Amino acid sequence: MDQADDIWKDLKTRYSQGDLLRVSDLQLEASSLKQGDLSVTEYFTKLRIIWNELENFRPDPTCTCTIKCVCSVLTIIAQRKLEDQAMQFLHGLNDQYNNVKSHVLLMEPLPPISKIFSYVVQQERQLLGQNFIANVHLDRTSSVNVVASPICTHCN
Repeated sequence: MDQADDIWKDLKTRYSQGDLLRVSDLQLEASSLKQGDLSVTEYFTKLRIIWNELENFRPDPTCTCTIKCVCSVLTIIAQRKLEDQAMQFLHGLNDQYNNVKSHVLLMEPLPPISKIFSYVVQQERQLLGQNFIANVHLDRTSSVNVVASPICTHCN
């Protein structure tokens, strides 16, 4: 191993053995990830980290033909990958986002993932606002009930 190229080839052979296993683990992790107690932003960020790592292991193919490709198959492959990611994101969301999920999946063409994320975050803000208003209303009604029926500590 007197050449740098030989060293790099040796390192690649030694350390790339588990690539498919890691890809399999990442795909399973992404497909089983659910929002649960996470905010939409936290959930989306976790998915993005997994997708980026998958991209490192399996980058999109590039055309190496000497004649410029005219069939646009690579563009179609890239678009399908983005659609798969959008559906994966929507699938893992909590049920309270079913309306926005249905709405987005009916759009033709499917908007970019950043736009879908924006729709879901808007829905999250709306839901959080409704919960806040409901909680304020409950707090007011419960405090009114406590004040409305005072009890004397001396004679009951």
